[in-house]
Amino acid sequence: MTRRAKDSPSLPLRREAVRKALHLSLVALPVLYSRGVARDVLVLSLGGGVLLALAVESARRASPHIGAGFERAFGTLLRERERAAVTGATWLLAACFAAVLALPREAAVAALWCAAAGDPAATLVGRATAALRGAAAPLTKTPAGSAACFITSLAGTWALAPFPLTAAALIALLATLVERLPLSLDDNLRVPAAAGVTAWLLS
Repeated sequence: MTRRAKDSPSLPLRREAVRKALHLSLVALPVLYSRGVARDVLVLSLGGGVLLALAVESARRASPHIGAGFERAFGTLLRERERAAVTGATWLLAACFAAVLALPREAAVAALWCAAAGDPAATLVGRATAALRGAAAPLTKTPAGSAACFITSLAGTWALAPFPLTAAALIALLATLVERLPLSLDDNLRVPAAAGVTAWLLS
């Protein structure tokens, strides 16, 4: 059974769109970083976000009252595995923080873009195309979603980093492949890691 098959039931498209709004809100990061915003500004901002997210993760486990409140506020947006584990939002913030902290600017921009735009494009397009066909939300990765991930990742990496087209295509391809594979590691970690390391090697 694949990782996605364990996430049952799948979130409806509208709830998935709300969930992916966090990714899309972070699109500002690669745009600003590519335009010269100081690295220290992003490190401090993302570091503060990670600390806050970890505090919430700890509190919802330590206190049944806080845990119940968290469930009431965000339960409809959680995948089943996240109810007893670290949420994707926390992993996403941690991955973005690590990318800015550890990678050269161009590689970090690519990693941030693929995480903030490429990854959600895969899910939203995959779910939307299924809805247009009248099918249930897919529990596995779809060709349409992977194509959206590749095209979105390629466009942003080429425009913002910037890398030559062939290098940007390779970065986007690696991000898409690790997003599609049914690996146990959260895709909010593996997508920016694959894009960032590939971009760093090509820098």
